[in-house]
Amino acid sequence: MPQTLEEYHAKIERMMADGDAWMARRDPATAALVKERIADSALVIASYHMFVHREVFAPMLNGADAGTRARINELKVECIALTEDLRFNVREFMARVDEAPLDWDAVAAGVAWFNGRVRMHIAQVRQMMAPDLSDADHARLRAHRTAAIGAQAA
Repeated sequence: MPQTLEEYHAKIERMMADGDAWMARRDPATAALVKERIADSALVIASYHMFVHREVFAPMLNGADAGTRARINELKVECIALTEDLRFNVREFMARVDEAPLDWDAVAAGVAWFNGRVRMHIAQVRQMMAPDLSDADHARLRAHRTAAIGAQAA
């Protein structure tokens, strides 16, 4: 497993690029592999979630001022929201997983939506962790993120 935040982001981005390529090919011979990779993505996102809470947020909270704690809390909320969005999408996928043949249109739509969601997450994490982020910028990013997750984004 990756050892740094950037390594996790790079691994996740590679997985998304591979998924985009499989979705573009829609090769029936890869249907089982696509199903396996969707399950793998859930494990990687769960591992990422635990990593950022233990290895990124916990050390940042040590001796942090109120503004930093608020930013870290918002990043925690974003990570939880990402995991919930994945859980929602995987649940829908698993309900159709036994369909034969694989419904490529439905899977491609789900993969495209979730990959976009993950890319947005990574960009937001990078923005919110920027050392020169002002309190006003943080408030603006928080308001935008709040309107773009969960049921509002579905």
